[in-house]
Amino acid sequence: MAMTESDARLVRLHLDWLRRTGATPVTQRYRHGVLRRLAAFLPEDSSLRDATPEDLDTWQASLTVSISTVAGYTSHVRRWYAWLLQNGHIEVDPTMNLPQPKVPPRKPRPVPDDDLAAALICAQGQHGPMRVWLVLAAFMGLRAMEIAGIRRENISQVGGRLVIDGVGKGNKPFRLVVPRDVEPDLAPYLIGSTGPIFRTAPGGRPSRPYDVSMQTRAFFRSIGMPYSLHRLRHSFGTVLYRQTKNVLLVQDLMRHESANTTRGYVQTERSEAVAALDKLGRGLRPKSPRRRPPTTPPGGTAAAA
Repeated sequence: MAMTESDARLVRLHLDWLRRTGATPVTQRYRHGVLRRLAAFLPEDSSLRDATPEDLDTWQASLTVSISTVAGYTSHVRRWYAWLLQNGHIEVDPTMNLPQPKVPPRKPRPVPDDDLAAALICAQGQHGPMRVWLVLAAFMGLRAMEIAGIRRENISQVGGRLVIDGVGKGNKPFRLVVPRDVEPDLAPYLIGSTGPIFRTAPGGRPSRPYDVSMQTRAFFRSIGMPYSLHRLRHSFGTVLYRQTKNVLLVQDLMRHESANTTRGYVQTERSEAVAALDKLGRGLRPKSPRRRPPTTPPGGTAAAA
């Protein structure tokens, strides 16, 4: 069923409220899309505002997407009805007993080092920004939205180093120093004084996060690899931890609020765990008693053994 005029008006008000709370355009679009799909699912004689707990339970049970996507859809719907209740548009929240799925902990899935090296070689001969996208994700940990959002005015020289000042997830600003070996890949895109550095074509519209994500996935498929841009972020976290053994530093550079989130990106080696346990286990070895040196009384000689 298409969204009713009354629902459409409320959704517009809700999205405007969402914008004013600081929600990103991506979150606003996602919320709108979920509500449109929910409206299409409801019975013909129903509306979003009139949906019953049974309607929403049936909707949730009908979803055939991943558990994390179901959790995302459910969260958006619950927040929509909480807003309706708070603003007096409904008297009872129909999502009160709608279960919020628990998403299993993220498992690290870095791109193998050899595959990443091969992909970078393949991207070298490609037209467009594919190689620099791969480099920014794998060696600086940038997300698709952060890559698409880079503007020429966001890049500057500070203390002789190239620095990117960008806006990350949740509209949070970040500053990252560009590694020396990444600078040559980025240099061709630093022409001009303002505006987005990545576009769909010379003079075309700015690349969107969706463009960056989907084109990178298509590139990997074209060279026979089952990876995505976000998998390169897993590589970034894993290699950085492998080099530093400092999870707080990795958390900071990946711009995570919680180290638990970072843990989902860092793959540790089994050999490291075995070595750590062996080192710990060496504490069980019996230690030879230390011989105490003979003592000499004041003004006397050492006692005979």
